[in-house]
Amino acid sequence: MLQQMRDNAQSWVAKVIVGVIVLIFALTGWESISRFSSNEQTAAEVNGTLISKIELEQAVALQRRQLVEQLQQLNDSFDPNLIDDALLRKSVLDGLIERAVLVEGARDFDLRISEIMIDQLMLATPDFQVDGQFDANRFDIVIRNMGLGSRLAFRDLVRQELLLAQLRNGFEATAFATPGERLQLARLEEQTRDFAAIELFIQRDETTVTDEEIETYYSANAEQFMTEEQVVLEALTLSRDTFFYQVQIDELALQSLYEREIGNLTEQRRASHILIEVSGEVSEEQAQKEAEAIAARLAQGEEFAQLAEEVSDDLGTAGMGGDLGYSVRGSFDPAFDEALFALQDGEVSKPVLTSFGYHLIKLTDVTAPELPSLESMRESLVQDLKTEQVERQYVEASRELANLAYESPDLEEPARALGLEVETIGPIGRQGVEGLTSNTRVMAAAFEEDVLKDGLNSQLLELDADTSVVVRVKQHMRAQQRPLEEVSLDIADTLQFQKAVDQAREQASERVSALREGRTEPAQLAEELGKSWERHEAISRSNNEMPQTLLREVFAMPRPTDDKPVYGHVRQPDGSQWVVELRGVATPQSLEAAAQSDLYQRYISGQTGEQDFTALQESLKERADIERF
Repeated sequence: MLQQMRDNAQSWVAKVIVGVIVLIFALTGWESISRFSSNEQTAAEVNGTLISKIELEQAVALQRRQLVEQLQQLNDSFDPNLIDDALLRKSVLDGLIERAVLVEGARDFDLRISEIMIDQLMLATPDFQVDGQFDANRFDIVIRNMGLGSRLAFRDLVRQELLLAQLRNGFEATAFATPGERLQLARLEEQTRDFAAIELFIQRDETTVTDEEIETYYSANAEQFMTEEQVVLEALTLSRDTFFYQVQIDELALQSLYEREIGNLTEQRRASHILIEVSGEVSEEQAQKEAEAIAARLAQGEEFAQLAEEVSDDLGTAGMGGDLGYSVRGSFDPAFDEALFALQDGEVSKPVLTSFGYHLIKLTDVTAPELPSLESMRESLVQDLKTEQVERQYVEASRELANLAYESPDLEEPARALGLEVETIGPIGRQGVEGLTSNTRVMAAAFEEDVLKDGLNSQLLELDADTSVVVRVKQHMRAQQRPLEEVSLDIADTLQFQKAVDQAREQASERVSALREGRTEPAQLAEELGKSWERHEAISRSNNEMPQTLLREVFAMPRPTDDKPVYGHVRQPDGSQWVVELRGVATPQSLEAAAQSDLYQRYISGQTGEQDFTALQESLKERADIERF
């Protein structure tokens, strides 16, 4: 109770509490699921749970964009058309099916996620914050850009993610490693190998490609040489900002708002108090007598702050001289409030009885706000008034646009009615590029069957809190076979590279066979190639200086026997080859101390947990009723 009283005295704390309560109500009571989760067109069904084609296409578009970004970071000239959309779509659908299976499995295990946990997670998510605080408008923008039509849809997504994390953690966090497993891992990890390597480079210039080979490859891989399916879009964009220039502000309304605003500015008082608590051990009469005795000591000149530290039962403020900070009228118990606002600056009240006990109250400061003029507040007041009117007009215009788009065969009539311009965009593929088409919801809507094939206008798409759009397909360009002459050079380059790689592999294989059979000596091979063997001693698996491709091959080779080297070859990333001579393998004699490492424990238990979880996934999939459409 005392803590509550102190909190009431700090207005910013009260505002934060109110803000959180409002937020939680907003998150749990807003909107219903959008058409994003509708099941009008079904891509798959998992135990009665439907995965819509819209959901699939949106997930595919997002995955494709991420894949293109990653590949273009590795190679600026990467062509997105090389991505196999059919394979990508299958992979994404498999992922959505596996997710649905796991979510149902988590519910079968009776795992639960509280609404409070979801609220706390969203409040603490940096993407939803502005200046370190949760911002509802920012939240709406982010989830709409994700393609989720409502806050409830996002909550459901968060709930599923937490359920899946809880399910996975139930297996992975309970796995463990036996002493034998740790010792075996230590043997492998602490092992070192001595080897030598020599390179065989690919010789692209020495390979030739015939026209017949180009034609054969073209015919056998026709799906690789298709143009991207594209559309030319028409878009009608409704922006909240445009209404700000149309709204006129009445001077009377401005004056009325100004008076309301300055009316909210009120006096704040800073108080300190000494509390004598009434409890089971201290009666009201005893508390009153003690408070009167303290009042007498104050009258004799003792310091209020020192007495508060010495005798006050409010331990939260006693160490601060009884200071309660600044407050406004109505922050405290009515009797306390009335006494505080009757005091003069520096005056101490008589003992005041509240539900906590008897208080001696000292007024330590009074702040009376300086009232700003109308002109100094005009800009912000005009902004507030415009915001109210713009919100109403934007909502009405959005509703009208949605209705007109549904009723009209094109976008001309909605554009005339609302004074908007039809924008033409494209040609553009499913993945979009920039601006409006970078939004996954726009591209998903553009490739919906009723929009793409039937020529209908899309539904009204809310891109963020301030922007809505309707699109229609003006022209649909289906994927077509690219002519041979357009791609022949690319095919020739591919075949030439493949031939050079194959040739290097065959040569390496032949050299290794000769070394194994004793037909060639290592020194003789180096002389023939005009190179020298690079020798490496006591190299461990964790070596970061060696090429990892080479290192993996070296540690996959069998141990040498009878002091005879073991030979092998491995492809380099560019298609060249390493010919490898493994000369020796060494393992430390004492591994007990290393085997006790927490690193090995975590690694083995992590691997075991993942295997257990994978086994669960496979079991759930085998028992699930899955149908793809």
